Amino acid sequence: MASTVYFVSLRAENEHSTVLGRLKTCARKLLEGKLSSGDLVAVKLHFGERGNHGFIRPVFVRAVVEVVRELGGKPFLTDTNTLYTGFRHNAFDHLETALFHGFGYPAVPAPLVIADGLRGKDHREVEVNLRHFRKVPIASAIQEADFLLVMTHVKGHIEAGLGGAIKNVGMGCASRVGKQMQHGGTFLPEIRKEKCIGCRRCILHCPQGALFLDEHRKAGVRPELCIGCAECLLFCPTGAIDAAFSAKSELLQERMVEHAFGALKEKGEKVAFLNFLLDISPDCDCAPWHDASIVPDIGILGSSDIVAIDQASADLINKAWGLENSKLGKTLPPGEDKLSAVHPTALWQRQIDYAAEIGLGSKAYVLEEV
Repeated sequence: MASTVYFVSLRAENEHSTVLGRLKTCARKLLEGKLSSGDLVAVKLHFGERGNHGFIRPVFVRAVVEVVRELGGKPFLTDTNTLYTGFRHNAFDHLETALFHGFGYPAVPAPLVIADGLRGKDHREVEVNLRHFRKVPIASAIQEADFLLVMTHVKGHIEAGLGGAIKNVGMGCASRVGKQMQHGGTFLPEIRKEKCIGCRRCILHCPQGALFLDEHRKAGVRPELCIGCAECLLFCPTGAIDAAFSAKSELLQERMVEHAFGALKEKGEKVAFLNFLLDISPDCDCAPWHDASIVPDIGILGSSDIVAIDQASADLINKAWGLENSKLGKTLPPGEDKLSAVHPTALWQRQIDYAAEIGLGSKAYVLEEV
């Protein structure tokens, strides 16, 4: 059976048809009848790494939070600490980054909670009994919330291909040990010595101490310590690190989906998803920069079905014109796969297919304009 995916166009010709107004209407459609007065509502976001500006704008978050409050919910903005060593590695730095990016009370009337605690160790194990895992660790504040409202900036991703709602829930709702479980054995960096400038950025961001400078001040790898998070590749400023995937991207995607299953398992109908197809960059908001969009801005999607909303997001991206002045490097016509063009080793469709296989939702959808 096809699921409904609401579509909020970016066209607005006057003050009576604003994007923010229609976003609030979309949020009401998703929340009314499911959100109970007094519910603690985890608004799952990505606050963006320092140097990145592609994350969801706080003004959009405010509009949705206002609807939650109107319906009697108690919203809090939340995310989990990162595996890599950056500005969101612990709750102190993470909260300061969220405030730096405009997510404080002056902009959004909701408190900030880092869901897996001070150092990313606060989680609850959820039984899933799936292909790769029997149990998965889900951040406590997300697991204990009454309602999960997921707001996702859709973009590409170096290992998952697509950074949509499934990744926001699967990777983003897991504690640090869950992130390690997903990445393990999937990637090993290869150093192109001629490009390495010895800047040590890869070393500083590696969570395991797997990278070092050799006697020539060139980066080296200790394979036995690498957990496959690929953050060194993301942070290298010269492209000196190549991706030597020791397992297919599908393995990480399936592990990620199983964590999403765990995060959603006990929520029942008390979930909603909003995907923002704006500033559609080739890489994750974990990068300390924001690259040019690979396609023009499309709009905002809303659904109660995590599979349908991600399938619709990918379809709309691939139906759009690919932009030459982007990581694509050339204009791609509607119908060509823009996500696979920027990350050819990460075949994004697997995460959606596997999520549908284990019962998280339907790939069939009907777009309904708000």
